Amino acid sequence: MKRFSALTASVMLAASLAPAADLPGANLKDFAGTWVMRLGDRNLFVLTLIPEGNGVRGSFARPEKFFSTNSLFVGMRGGVRHDSIVRSHFADGVLHLTIRNAHDAKDEDTWTMSLRQNRAELVLEGLPAGVVVEPYPFTRAAGNAQVATDWEPNRAYTAADSDIPNAEMKAIFDEDQRVRTSGPVDWQAVNGTDAARRVRVHQLLAAGALHTGSDFYEAAMVFQHGDSPPDYLLAHTLAMIAMSKGNAAGAWIAAATLDRYLQKSGQKQIFGTQFLTDPAMNWTQEPYDRRFLSDELREQLGVPPQALQAEQLKTYQAGK
Repeated sequence: MKRFSALTASVMLAASLAPAADLPGANLKDFAGTWVMRLGDRNLFVLTLIPEGNGVRGSFARPEKFFSTNSLFVGMRGGVRHDSIVRSHFADGVLHLTIRNAHDAKDEDTWTMSLRQNRAELVLEGLPAGVVVEPYPFTRAAGNAQVATDWEPNRAYTAADSDIPNAEMKAIFDEDQRVRTSGPVDWQAVNGTDAARRVRVHQLLAAGALHTGSDFYEAAMVFQHGDSPPDYLLAHTLAMIAMSKGNAAGAWIAAATLDRYLQKSGQKQIFGTQFLTDPAMNWTQEPYDRRFLSDELREQLGVPPQALQAEQLKTYQAGK
């Protein structure tokens, strides 16, 4: 463990929250049973509690290895580890649990567990003064609940995860692409429908309706076709989320949207993805800081090297 192995980073970087009210009149027996912390439909942690005296005995099952930052969990692998509750006591409606690493008897962490309406929350004890952390939420589950083992290795998970893509987002993305690729493009009409698509995607984001890497990639493409720096900055953010959820296609969009945001904000692009026409209708990449990044770094995000960009620019200029 050493602050629960991968959990230390999460605890120390967790966001501040206003404390929720404890469940009035909670008794020790109210904590009994099996509790799970889920990421989408997968169980990340399974906590089993059996009342005993003024405390409990039980176990804490978790992935053998993982890393977390705040509410983001990645790298779950190595099977399942079953740690033990070695000490506990109940006082003032709060259960205090000391959990020992199954592989290291000297590695222990103590947590407080509180009941909050229809769920339980765990918070690590002994944090530095002034550190307020986001609790880990647990819900009741059947006694045979198991820690998931089907995690994707290159994907980050959050509590609101889902493996089911949003069909409406896919339809919006398909229409965004269709109007740009089917015959002569009426850009005045496209600009109007682009704005309507952005409004709807804003609504889907606000409703928490997007979950998968493909959802966020498609949303990034819609906002890449925006008309203001905030559109491009949001597109860049959505592309990063797509990558965190395992959609590597978001890499190029992340680079392109950052370039577009920089240029539209009066700054120099850094990757070289943007080809524009100047007032004289000449094709250009300016403003462009060609020394800020190496071609090796561009390659990591699927951006062509500067020599190939120069050839592309010549092609545009010849075809003007």
